[in-house]
Amino acid sequence: MPTKMPSRALICEAIQKRVLLEFRYHDRLRVVAPYCYGLSKRDGAPVLRGIQVRGASASGGFGFGKLWIVSEMMGLRVLDEAFVPNDPNYNPNDSAMSEIVCR
Repeated sequence: MPTKMPSRALICEAIQKRVLLEFRYHDRLRVVAPYCYGLSKRDGAPVLRGIQVRGASASGGFGFGKLWIVSEMMGLRVLDEAFVPNDPNYNPNDSAMSEIVCR
């Protein structure tokens, strides 16, 4: 069941604990390894950089970092499933973000 904790706190907790997040995005269930949360350079909206590991994907995009718009996530919840951050292309100073809140 989704938590009532604010998205920012929930996402940062998952990043710190290195556990997966689950949410609906554009009517598809996604399971994502979260790497970085911050504000988009484009419009200042909260965004998450993460790698989708399971679930549905319109683009077939698994195994590389995608940018997720937090306001478009529905039913966000932290899973009790750890992951090992191993993305060779991960940049902790994400160029798509004007401000990084947690990584």
